[in-house]
Amino acid sequence: MTTVAQVRQALKPLLQRHSDLALAGRHLVLTPINHFTRGVYLARSGNPKIFAPTIDVGIIFMGIDRFHYGWGNTRLIHPIFSNLKGDTNERAQAIIKMDIKPFFGGWHFDNPENMEIMLSVIEDALVPLRKITKLEEVVEFASRNENNFTPFEFKYYARLMMATALGDFEEAIRIMDGPDYRQVGLRKDMMYWNPTFYPALIAGDRRELAKILHELEAITIKSLKYRKYWEPTPFPLELKD
Repeated sequence: MTTVAQVRQALKPLLQRHSDLALAGRHLVLTPINHFTRGVYLARSGNPKIFAPTIDVGIIFMGIDRFHYGWGNTRLIHPIFSNLKGDTNERAQAIIKMDIKPFFGGWHFDNPENMEIMLSVIEDALVPLRKITKLEEVVEFASRNENNFTPFEFKYYARLMMATALGDFEEAIRIMDGPDYRQVGLRKDMMYWNPTFYPALIAGDRRELAKILHELEAITIKSLKYRKYWEPTPFPLELKD
């Protein structure tokens, strides 16, 4: 698997070209970070020389202390792959004959030409992500089917936190009070880990809800080393009457 040092070396030209980019471990992020991240995550692969970059947009106020994929879920692959026809076997043989490295959408660290193309593909992928500047736009991005492995409607925890952050308490209450077994489990978990959350939601207590969200955000900011790139801002619920 590739190392963080290799990720840093590979992305150095990109970081030099774009002042709004930063690297936090394996996560290439657009800055500043507010309540969400936009960028590309360069995941490990089974090959120690192969990068597997994936588009990722995620919220950072769920109290998560390690990286997890949000939305986007698009693996960035060599442009030539999209022009290949046939079934998986035929495409694999075509790639092998052309001696294109890496195979199946990864990128080879020891191939300078490959790295240059990877950086170009990443740059193109970041263009639409720069247009996402509001939490409402993150919700719209996340709700698209093509940006989800799991249907967005079943991501109850993320939907709950986003609805709460936006001040849509009716939607947040509907999510918590729903009959699906996952909603029942979510309600139990929230009552255990954040016992003041549900009462505050029912009461429309914006101050308490904002306090909880900021505390959860602080966990992720510290754990994923985003602090240097983070710009503290109020949640939308704090700006409403």
